[in-house]
Amino acid sequence: MNQLPGGRECPLDLHYGEPRQPYLDVGLIIGRGRRIRRRRALAWTGSVLVAGAAMVSVITGVRGYAISFAPPASPVAGGGAAVPIDALVAGNPPVNGQLTLVSTWPQHWTTVAWATRDGRVCWAAFRTPMSGATEEVDCPWAASQVPGEGARALSPPLFVINPDPPAGSHLVPAVGLVTPRADRVTLTFFGREFTADVVPIPLGGGKVTGLFLAWVKLPPNVSGYGTSDITREIAYDQAGHILARYGS
Repeated sequence: MNQLPGGRECPLDLHYGEPRQPYLDVGLIIGRGRRIRRRRALAWTGSVLVAGAAMVSVITGVRGYAISFAPPASPVAGGGAAVPIDALVAGNPPVNGQLTLVSTWPQHWTTVAWATRDGRVCWAAFRTPMSGATEEVDCPWAASQVPGEGARALSPPLFVINPDPPAGSHLVPAVGLVTPRADRVTLTFFGREFTADVVPIPLGGGKVTGLFLAWVKLPPNVSGYGTSDITREIAYDQAGHILARYGS
């Protein structure tokens, strides 16, 4: 007879067998758990390394990346331009058929540069999507003004009308050319120093020049500005040696 709580007996014998005490190999369970956790940790680490490598490739590949230039298709062909400025670039096509990516900041804005067949250097900025913005295309440097090996080493900077920085940041972009041996350029703007990296721009025939895009900050109480407010430029190589200097 099966016993009930309080020492009472159940009138029916259900013939339930006494349960066997299970045998648990604790060492085996712990070891298996460790192996599972180790495999998961290795898989997670691998995914992080892959993601990190992809991120590094994106970050290091942004500046100086070549964008193929596609002349705008005719209405009959029904094709589309590769970038919003294709129709404008077609008037001054790149010598190697490519635009060099200079910057993708601020958000939605892209700045590119290229050299033309007659040796001029151009830059352009456009927003994607346009959202009421206007693109900017300019070819301000003639072949005789383009720094290169054995030529003048630094050009005066020019201010970029577009892209527009975030509201309230007081940042304005300035672009300039420098010898391709330069790694970075510093600008002194309203007494403060700002640094920009140098991007190589192909000139054709195996020659290159350097281009920099610097975001300089306006003082809070200043709204008007010009190139005369940049009082000094200094170009440095990778070792920190001064290659060229402009201004006081």
